[in-house]
Order: sequence, then C-alpha cells, then structure tokens
Amino acid sequence: MFISDMTWPDLTPGPGDHVIVPIGTLEPHGPHLPLGSDTMISDHFALRLADDIGGHIAPTISYGVATPTRRVGGAFPGIINITGSTFTTLVTEILACLAQHGYRRVVLLNSAIDNLSFLCEAARELTNRAPDVRIMIVSWWDVVGEDFRDALAEETGTARRDDHHAGMVESSLVMHISPHTIRPDRLPGDGGTEHPRRISYHVYPQPADTTTTRGIVYTAAHSSAELGKYVADQVTRELANAVRREFAAPIPS
Repeated sequence: MFISDMTWPDLTPGPGDHVIVPIGTLEPHGPHLPLGSDTMISDHFALRLADDIGGHIAPTISYGVATPTRRVGGAFPGIINITGSTFTTLVTEILACLAQHGYRRVVLLNSAIDNLSFLCEAARELTNRAPDVRIMIVSWWDVVGEDFRDALAEETGTARRDDHHAGMVESSLVMHISPHTIRPDRLPGDGGTEHPRRISYHVYPQPADTTTTRGIVYTAAHSSAELGKYVADQVTRELANAVRREFAAPIPS
C-alpha cells in the first residue's frame, strides 16, 4: 500500500482508489515526547485508514510550518520547519503529481494545527486546476467527537482547556503508538503544569510569563498507553466513516 515500495508498473490507481498523504512536523512536545510526535501520529492513522478503506499511502511530509512559541511553551531546540509559502508550494506540487498519476481521491492526514491554512491553500490551488479531484483535509482531532472528548474529560478529571499540545491525549497517543520513544522519567508527577499565562493572540517577542521551563503549557497528567489506544480506536473508526462519507458524494464536474 506504500507508494514508495511500488515499482512503476505497480502504480496504476483506479478511479475509486484513495491516496493518503500523512503530514506532520518536527518540533518540541515537552521533555517527555519525541520531536516527531505529530509525524508518528499521522503515520499511524494513515496505516490504519488504508487498512480500513484501502488505497495507497504516499511518502510522509515530515516538515511543517512552525507552531507559535506560545503554544509550545517557549523557544526550545528541535524546531525544524519550513515557511508557509514553501510548504504550500511543496504540497501543491505533490498533489499535482498525484493527480497526474491518476489519483482523484486524496486524503491529507494532518497532525499539526499550523499546517492547516496552507494545506487548504494548496488544495484550492490544485482543485482549481483539476476540478475532477476531491481533496479531504483532516486532522485526527477533527473526528474524535465532542461527546467523546467531554466524556474523556469527565472520566480523567483533565479539563479540555488543559489538554492540547503535548497534553494528556497527545501524550497518550504517542505512548500507545511508539512507547520506546517516550521519556516518562522527564514528566513531573503533576503532569508538568507550570501555569504560564495563556493568551489566545500572538505577541512578538513572546512575553516571559507565557513561557515554561519544560515546554508543557497544558498538562500530561493521567496519560497512559491504555488511554492512547482508547482514543486511537475512536479516531480510526470516525476517520474511516468521515472518508467514506465525503468520497461517497459525487466529485464536482
């Protein structure tokens, strides 16, 4: 199912075949999670989605647009990003190649929030040029479900406002997906909450009271591999349902 494993005679997508493009980034996720957490999560769900709905998986786009430092708790080593214009061009050209090779159903499976507007720009550009192509842009958190997240918050005692980047759910997903990359010894007993001032806007340079010493803006308390599997199974089911629903609709002429 991996395009990179195929020979050129094998690359013969049919009109109903999907191609899934996993998209991540490389950036700090607290002291306990690997820099490639977003990429690992996208790769995991791409494989599970392909197992469920069929289709091919394109090589992962592992470099993304930088997350603002207020969301990662400060400026920490490990950010390897590309500009929004470069990212948009890269994705647009990859989409154009996939369309040229016959793919008409494309799933951009993303795990880094700051990639989203640029993915939308690339999709608009490609579908303007190739209107017979349908592109679905979906991040794993889009399909978890509001009721599921509310119930999870109630069961764990971790409020949704405290569970974002490198928080309980994301930490649990990586614990389930790639347990050998986790450093639980670096996670404080309270989950790492330093209570930085949270702002919903952007200020440059970043105000000192919005930074952290460890890069945990939220809380990773109550994280576990078991919780990660629980969330991953929910995402997998709803992701497959969403893809089936969107691609069952007729492609615009």
